Amino acid sequence: MSTRSGTLTRAIAIDALTHVLTRNIHTDVALEKLFANQPNLRPLDKAFIYEMVFGSLRWLAKMDWIMSHMLDRPFSSLDPRVANALRVGTYQIYYMDRVPERAAVSETVEAIKQVGVPNAASLVNAILRRVARKSEYFPKPDKVTQAVEYYSMHHSFPNWMVERWYNQLSLTRFEHLLSNSNRIPKNTLKLVKRNPLPDGEQDLATYLLKTQSIESAWRPLNGSLRLETLPKFDNCEAFKNGCYIVQDEAAQLAASLADITPTDTCLDACAAPGGKAIYLWDNGLEPSNLTVCDFAQKRLKLLRENFERVKLNDANILHGDVVEQVKGKKFTKILLDAPCSAMGVIRRHPEIKWLRSPNDIQNCAAEQARLLNSLSENVTVNGEIIYIVCSFEVEETTEQINNFLNNHPEFEKINPLDRVHDFYKKYITRENELLIFSGNPDDIDGFFAVILKKNK
Repeated sequence: MSTRSGTLTRAIAIDALTHVLTRNIHTDVALEKLFANQPNLRPLDKAFIYEMVFGSLRWLAKMDWIMSHMLDRPFSSLDPRVANALRVGTYQIYYMDRVPERAAVSETVEAIKQVGVPNAASLVNAILRRVARKSEYFPKPDKVTQAVEYYSMHHSFPNWMVERWYNQLSLTRFEHLLSNSNRIPKNTLKLVKRNPLPDGEQDLATYLLKTQSIESAWRPLNGSLRLETLPKFDNCEAFKNGCYIVQDEAAQLAASLADITPTDTCLDACAAPGGKAIYLWDNGLEPSNLTVCDFAQKRLKLLRENFERVKLNDANILHGDVVEQVKGKKFTKILLDAPCSAMGVIRRHPEIKWLRSPNDIQNCAAEQARLLNSLSENVTVNGEIIYIVCSFEVEETTEQINNFLNNHPEFEKINPLDRVHDFYKKYITRENELLIFSGNPDDIDGFFAVILKKNK
């Protein structure tokens, strides 16, 4: 690859998009691998690459629509590297005001040579010049007669998602969901009360302002701090000392439904990277009463690192299928943050738009049912399963729970109102479920949670 930072950053962005969209891997994973091969990248370069990659994934459908009207062949027929170069270039032209259009075109043309498709340079150059020249002037679907196509293009979502939500939700909720899912999300920290802040500081918000010039605001949920920019963890003693973790407000809210006591025996069934288990421990659970399990070895490594950093010792850590790992064991509380479609966190992982299919929702629902049915045997009488998914899809939420209760009359739903701060009670449904749609006015992730109590 070229040593010129302008060409290099764009070449890495093209490679990252190609890895994500052709190999079905998470964006963070793809970028981590590519950054490892370029140890001399500056933080500014990495930030620029992040912007191009995540921005291109957020607005991919809109950019593809634009370019499809400028090509004499189907856009889908292009080499993926060429298509992604056009996306990276178009994103710069449309959405990165600080990048001169001339640089967006010329450096992206050079980048396509560096990623192994030099014979496509003239095509990329011609199309990007047309994009820059034509700007917003391209035909659009009609909002009334072509509603699905219009919303799909305008908000950059696949047709099947748009059609699904258009038929299921009110128009207001539908439009908020689409528009807010393309906004860069704010970040939330969870204060770890067990670990005191450095230098005798009493308030995490004040500490971050003093040490990193980061402004933040406390949320109604106890210990939840919202901020625009994450701290520089390498230079943050509070992070190194385990004084906080990064955890979205909705995830903290869902974990709080466990209403943990020191004597509870608790299983975190799909635990990595460990945020909810840390939440339970920090709210009084004895480490020796905590069992965590995850199927992914790499994610368990991250969990162990997080546990070590916050000084959570003596928890029982299991690797493998949780059903097999805890066979014959009993717990008073089981936290089941089940594998799901993750449709509620698209704003954090925009690749979900392009890597998911309707079948994925059905497959996730089947796995959730397997886990619920199996782990119901591991709950003590008067114990609870707290079922959680970062999704609002009906197959993974209300239908899932209704099917479970029909098959397990020994369980009942518990009203969670007395476990939820007054501010969040608006998200408790008449069916005693916590249901948060993306695009909500509090700017938190889409989530679902329910408390299932086992009676005699």
